[in-house]
Amino acid sequence: MRALIQRLFALFLIVPATLFAQQQQQPFQEKVTVTYVEIPVTVVRNNEPVRGLTKENFVVTDDGVRRDIESFDAVDFAAATEPEKRISPLNPASRRNFLLLFDLSYSTPNKVSRAQQAARNFIARSVTERDLVAIGTVDVDHGFRFVTTFTTDRELLTAAIANPRHYRALDPLQIASTDNPLVTESQPQTFGAEGVATQADAGTDAMAEFVRGQTKMDEAYRRLRLTKQVEMLGVVAHSLQKLAGRKHVVLLSEGFDARLVQGRGLGETGVEAAENDAIQNGELWKVDSDQRYGNARAQQAIVKMAEEFRRADAVLHTVDIQGVRVKNDVRSGATNNNNEGLYLLANSTGGSVFRNSNDIGADFDHLTHQQEVVYVLGFQAPVDKPGTFHKLSVKLTGVPSARVQHRGGYYDAGAESTIERSLSTAEIILNDIPQDDIDVAALATSFPTGGTKSQVPVILEISGNDLVKHAKNDLATTEVFVYAFDSDGVVRDRIYERMKLDVSKVGDRLKASGVKFYGTLSLPPGKYAIKSLVHVGETDAKGYKRVNLDVAKDGDVAVVQPLFFQQAAGADWIMVKADSKKPQPYPFVLGGESFVPDARATLRAGEPRLFALYVYNAEPDELTWDIAPTAKLVSQNRPAGGDVTQYVFALENVPHDARELGVTIHKKGSSDERHVTVPIVVR
Repeated sequence: MRALIQRLFALFLIVPATLFAQQQQQPFQEKVTVTYVEIPVTVVRNNEPVRGLTKENFVVTDDGVRRDIESFDAVDFAAATEPEKRISPLNPASRRNFLLLFDLSYSTPNKVSRAQQAARNFIARSVTERDLVAIGTVDVDHGFRFVTTFTTDRELLTAAIANPRHYRALDPLQIASTDNPLVTESQPQTFGAEGVATQADAGTDAMAEFVRGQTKMDEAYRRLRLTKQVEMLGVVAHSLQKLAGRKHVVLLSEGFDARLVQGRGLGETGVEAAENDAIQNGELWKVDSDQRYGNARAQQAIVKMAEEFRRADAVLHTVDIQGVRVKNDVRSGATNNNNEGLYLLANSTGGSVFRNSNDIGADFDHLTHQQEVVYVLGFQAPVDKPGTFHKLSVKLTGVPSARVQHRGGYYDAGAESTIERSLSTAEIILNDIPQDDIDVAALATSFPTGGTKSQVPVILEISGNDLVKHAKNDLATTEVFVYAFDSDGVVRDRIYERMKLDVSKVGDRLKASGVKFYGTLSLPPGKYAIKSLVHVGETDAKGYKRVNLDVAKDGDVAVVQPLFFQQAAGADWIMVKADSKKPQPYPFVLGGESFVPDARATLRAGEPRLFALYVYNAEPDELTWDIAPTAKLVSQNRPAGGDVTQYVFALENVPHDARELGVTIHKKGSSDERHVTVPIVVR
């Protein structure tokens, strides 16, 4: 159990923890600070993933020191086909993350549509339900931007691909597309592939010297832009270093003139002969060393970029969106038109170049097939200075002729950049990473409305003591994010609320109870994961809770989960209701009176506890009941003209070891049954 918690809590790169035996101070007690590291590993033999391995098949060394493998997990993506499995929690380290990066510096406008189609094809054909995909842009003039964060919401990705330059999602974490997006219009910008300097007939030595000077200035300018773009790609890789899982950056670009980096290519014998003549005549000023040997700064930029990708456990692939390249043009004559620049980028990171954007799906299918099985190896290591990079090595034992692929190393925990913080916040929700800074209890249940969508109220109970603890200067700016992911990973509805809590005014009420948050989702029938994140901006403290929910079809027998009445003790919550896009009636009504249910059902041994149960589309005399632990029926009510029966039960003599309340209803004369459960805490 402990190993499972460690695996789920780890952020793939590191999870700092101070291990100590007891909370109270003891004499001669040594404190040891460690990081928990997880390595996603793929094993391939004859281009096929190797299944069935155990931790005994792996040897891990960290900076040359062998580490004991303390946790081991095997994830087979090919097996996750059922809807329940597709949305079930997954070890973050086993995730595959794809960043589709639109190059707006080296792509002509008429080729952007080709890049968009390639991106759509890739998502439709090569991405599984468990993979995370993000859309980004890179532009020398405007920098690097995440259009979306990594998400399973394919509808959001499709919308972003349609307008990568201007798309802005209303969702603050950019993982959902449930609202109309903001499309910002900026001034038209000139962007396109860097051309090759045209040849001019100098006519005279003076004119030739002028042309050489202008050409050199033009190439220096283009080389400066190229170097800046390569450095920007390094920034992209660096921003991914703390993201869990395997990372693939797919750059959609026409590429750049590789001669700006590596110098003159083969076949330019005329220029080479002229330079040789100039050298023999002592006219060295006529020889451009950058053209002849390549530019050292640009070459070093690619080396540094490749190192950032290696350290982030990321690979850069490039997609040539120009299509068929020709060496001659009716307007400009012979041109040096090739994709060598794309090869320079991809090869330096171990990535691939896809020359035909229409066939990217087939090429990536081969790559993703090899990574269908991921082994996650976990170990503990002493903490060094924040930001220190540690080299990793994984070797196989007892697996002949197989090849192992793994990340090159990991970083000790350090400060996060704004981009990294945004990615890590979204990653908590996508990967169900537990957060214990702020205690959060969650309730989400479904009420049929007679229409195509059900009303899904969400109640969060947020610990007031934790909010006070993580406030700063008597202020706790608290954000609440709620997302409803369906079985395809699409966010069907969401809630976002931001509130400022002045501890100097409401601190006593917070300490007595906390914040009780209420919001409403509207969802069609299906299976959902309702994910809620609470974040305090002043200290970056977080709390997270996930609730699984089945939304029944209209007209089907439906059972709302047991709803425990709020206890009088500690009931002085600060009530917060989220703004609603479409106001709906308050659903928690019993006998004409409203009540507020508890998000966390806490029972005291020996004391009875009442709970309500709603059953839709079934008459009371049609049903039989199974309730565990045993409960006594107190009352039932069926409002006139309604399709719901409201029941009240009393739990008595609940066993100390009870962990959940389960209710199963059977329809007489039928095998049809409905089962709902709710966690309970017995004190």
